[in-house]
Amino acid sequence: MPLSPDSEPPADAQLARRVEQGDDTAFRRLMERHVQRLRSFLALRAPVPDLIDEVAHDAFVFAYQNLGDFNEGSMQPWLRSIAHNLLRDRLKAYARESIKHERYSEMVRWEMALEAADKPVSDESDHLAACIEKLRHHQRTVLDLRYEAQLSSEEIAKRTGRSTLAVRTLLMRVRQQLRKCIESQLQQTPA
Repeated sequence: MPLSPDSEPPADAQLARRVEQGDDTAFRRLMERHVQRLRSFLALRAPVPDLIDEVAHDAFVFAYQNLGDFNEGSMQPWLRSIAHNLLRDRLKAYARESIKHERYSEMVRWEMALEAADKPVSDESDHLAACIEKLRHHQRTVLDLRYEAQLSSEEIAKRTGRSTLAVRTLLMRVRQQLRKCIESQLQQTPA
């Protein structure tokens, strides 16, 4: 239904009801009305620009599929809430994936170091294995639990009777000690 030049544009709730009755042009008008503000909202929160368009798109799809849940007023707060939840879920999934990749990388480095422990020292992973051999028993135990058993700091704390903070601090110090040891060995190795 076309608007006369003097009439006010229909409210979001009216457009939503028209969409529910099958008027797809009404949803297009809702999108045009809210897309820029929703993208601006997301731009301030999304750490990666690619997420802005993806989450905005998914928010409009969700809104379209759930228009019955929208009652009155401006659709913007509802869209922002949807986008906020979608972005939060994406960031959680991204964080989980990052942790998996980091753990996998640590595990591969650890396995390479363990394999290299039986070989003569010739490169960084070999130096790492030699440096691990120099650690105290409790330091090696914590490293084994972290990288071989793939336990979290909390799980290691329970097994060793230490606090989680103590485990994290010990792991940090052992890593620093290993780094210094490897650097020292690399400086001593003839080129």
